[in-house]
Amino acid sequence: MAMPEKTRYGFTLEAWRTGKAEARDFLISRARERGTTTYSELCEVVSAIQLRPYSFGMMAFLNEVCAEEDAANGIMLASLVTRRDTGMPGDGYFKFAAGLGRDSLDRETFWRSEIERIYAAFPPEE
Repeated sequence: MAMPEKTRYGFTLEAWRTGKAEARDFLISRARERGTTTYSELCEVVSAIQLRPYSFGMMAFLNEVCAEEDAANGIMLASLVTRRDTGMPGDGYFKFAAGLGRDSLDRETFWRSEIERIYAAFPPEE
């Protein structure tokens, strides 16, 4: 009989969940500012767990943030997390989007439309 998973990428499940909440709050604040962030900046902001940019842990973390927000609100919140060198998300983002049934063949057009959907979901606070 398999034992229940007690950690995610070496972090306790509680710390992992807290980190996802920190990331979600930060990304929503960025959306309200009509901005984006980088993988590195997100790693600095999330204090509950120490992720490395471009690591498998970071990819799984962002996939979970995306999946949960997609299920709740129909948006891929991690669309706001971009590479410093290209200004767009990495390859894993587009693979995950395809897995959610999104048509991401034209990457930039798809990504820009997701950004607009996120901005519409989180209008600036007055």
